Amino acid sequence: MAYDEPGVGRALERVLFDDYAIRPWYASPYPIDATTLWVCAGCFKYMRSAATYHAHRKACTYTHPPGRRVYQRGAHILWEVDGAEAKLYVQNVCLFGKLFIDHKTVFFDVAPFFVYVLTDATSQFDHALGFFSKEKVSYDDFNLACIVVFPPYQRKGYGTLLMEYSYYLSRSAAVAGTPERPLSELGLKGYMAFWSAQLVRTLQAAWEPGGDAIRAVLAGDAAATRSSTDSSPVRRRTAARGWAGEVRIERPAASGATVPLPPRTTLARLAAAAGLRPDDATLALAQAGLLMADDGVLHISREAVHAAAARLRVRPPILDEAYCR
Repeated sequence: MAYDEPGVGRALERVLFDDYAIRPWYASPYPIDATTLWVCAGCFKYMRSAATYHAHRKACTYTHPPGRRVYQRGAHILWEVDGAEAKLYVQNVCLFGKLFIDHKTVFFDVAPFFVYVLTDATSQFDHALGFFSKEKVSYDDFNLACIVVFPPYQRKGYGTLLMEYSYYLSRSAAVAGTPERPLSELGLKGYMAFWSAQLVRTLQAAWEPGGDAIRAVLAGDAAATRSSTDSSPVRRRTAARGWAGEVRIERPAASGATVPLPPRTTLARLAAAAGLRPDDATLALAQAGLLMADDGVLHISREAVHAAAARLRVRPPILDEAYCR
């Protein structure tokens, strides 16, 4: 059931979460009439008084999200939470997330969804940083319903990590995924950066001696399959906690040797090589300044791709698939 009535929750002025006092950006349909809410960082239960909150914290047994670990690298863990098995937790997470998301509706029927919660772990508690939700069955192959990084943790690469994992899920299912529309202004900005970086990295790799699989896709080889658009060397998974944080995977420097690309390809093939949908790849080409056509034909040079990478400050991906479970 949708619950997004105009005016509900608009009186809320402050939310106390973990060690932060946060001013909401948008309304969320909390069934409480209050200007301040205390939200438990463990189970996301909401309360209107400090006394109730402190009493709850002493009794709360949640030290991490109630799901299974699907990714762990150092202190950063991604938890998959089933809306059918942890209904109240997922509802509370969605209510909290709606405070910072526009153009989305809160559905209290959360059973059809998975929620992927990113946490920063200490020895005793996993602090939630943000999450994205995804329908268990999407006939449109949507890999993400909504995404939010909580305000205290923004601009640290966590949103990119969540996007990368959503596309990892699409590749694992052998589908070309895309997020649900409409995208918020902030969401569109994030995805434009993600799509353009993904496309530019794919084109850069295509010129390298190890880019055989990409070149095969660009040439239209139907038998060519790619399990990952940015494959990582296999590494031993670690369960170590207390690591300073996620870092980008620095690849070995290119040897300088280049391999020619197929003389002609299509937008659909280029999108498939990058793991994107053609319409998203078109936006990425425009964002990268590579959407320049002559008589309907795109002309993409290695120099133009490297110039786009420098202009967009394209860096290696954050997600290391060797740590996915």
